[in-house]
Amino acid sequence: MNAGRVRCAAMFALWCVAAAGAGAAHAQAIEPPPEATGEDYTLERADTLADGTVETSWSADGRAGVAPRRGQRLRFRGAGASASVREGADPLAGGSLDAGVRGGRLRVGRLAPRWGQGLVLGGAAEPWARAADDRGEGAEFRGRSGSGAEWAAAGEGAGLFAGTFQKRRIAGARAAAGPCALGWLGDGGARQCSAAFDHDVVALEGAFDSRGRWRAEASSRAAFGATALAWRARAGHAAFRSLAEPRRSGPSRALALTAAHERAAAGLVAHGSLWAFGPGVAGSRGALEVHWRLVHHAAVVFGIEEQHGTRRDPAYFALTSATSGMKQGWWAEWRGERDGRELALRHELWGERAFARSSLRRALVARGGTPLPFGGALSLQHAVWSARSGERVWLPEAGDDRLTLRALSGSGSRTRLEVDAPALGGRVRAGVTWMQAATGARAPGWTLEWIRRTRL
Repeated sequence: MNAGRVRCAAMFALWCVAAAGAGAAHAQAIEPPPEATGEDYTLERADTLADGTVETSWSADGRAGVAPRRGQRLRFRGAGASASVREGADPLAGGSLDAGVRGGRLRVGRLAPRWGQGLVLGGAAEPWARAADDRGEGAEFRGRSGSGAEWAAAGEGAGLFAGTFQKRRIAGARAAAGPCALGWLGDGGARQCSAAFDHDVVALEGAFDSRGRWRAEASSRAAFGATALAWRARAGHAAFRSLAEPRRSGPSRALALTAAHERAAAGLVAHGSLWAFGPGVAGSRGALEVHWRLVHHAAVVFGIEEQHGTRRDPAYFALTSATSGMKQGWWAEWRGERDGRELALRHELWGERAFARSSLRRALVARGGTPLPFGGALSLQHAVWSARSGERVWLPEAGDDRLTLRALSGSGSRTRLEVDAPALGGRVRAGVTWMQAATGARAPGWTLEWIRRTRL
């Protein structure tokens, strides 16, 4: 084991002892999954419609010299069913239906099912992250791993599905009794099986394919007063890949531990992980974040992190200096709220040498918002960044039904002004974006969206 991994492993052990527990961990920065390209990445938020509600939406966006793109959306929830349809220039375009059928739930359209730990179906959680939050029931975001039809018995006791995942036609079945479950899926040639145990304290899953390759993962969490601890361990064959989502299979071996301690005015979160895709292709991560709650609804956050190795599967991605090697970073953030007005400042710096020297990327982001008369709201975000070739800065941009991670490269600045106000029986959200890059300023971009919710 090289010196870098020894140092990261020592950080892992030290921080886990210092924080000897993990509870409600502090929110981590949102990043796209490793299989994402360097383009903008859009996540759909979980449905927030109240029962008996219909939502209609019309949107458009463009910039000078470019023809506007249009989109529309219809969502419905009521009588035990929900449905959504998106059309036009929308990365989430498509439809889905969820309704009660014969003692269970029928889902048609976009599918993102999850079995157990996600080894066979659902996308295994990356060891450098805390959870896979874009798959399965109750996920913060709705993933889009495939499309087809799925039927699940009440209480998720049994289920059947068939659809297209990664341009591959796959069918599967699952049966469960209490915390135990068995699953099978196949694509006409290859087959995979899963056996899982899911309890409040511990969760286990073992998976294997028709060629004898296997994976196993266990996770657990426990609370000790103001502290809590969560860990996850994985082992298996380096060539095992999920039939449904091979690029989300992740490392074949991994160990991750998250620890947090919460007090009335402060909290500490530590995370450490080690992983390996195969011989000679490994990585590690150690991170520590401290936050203080101040008067007048304000808070300060400070964090440090060190990474080694790669997060990308060499079976699908070429390993370069931008995706491997040592990275060390730190970030500091202040945010406050008073009388409906909000302000946040964040500075993040990453380098390939100790103390974040030899800069890889840095970003300074300021966000503010204030209420307007007649129920309106105004928000402003300004970001300045610099990134070495091959690196990306991900800037989150929240929408009514989505979260878009803007991929920024090179160096430049981005300013977005947005107004939200009631109009035409619904709400109108209009925004203007100015971007300045090393190659010069781009024509301002604009977005316009009208949303109306109607109670039946």
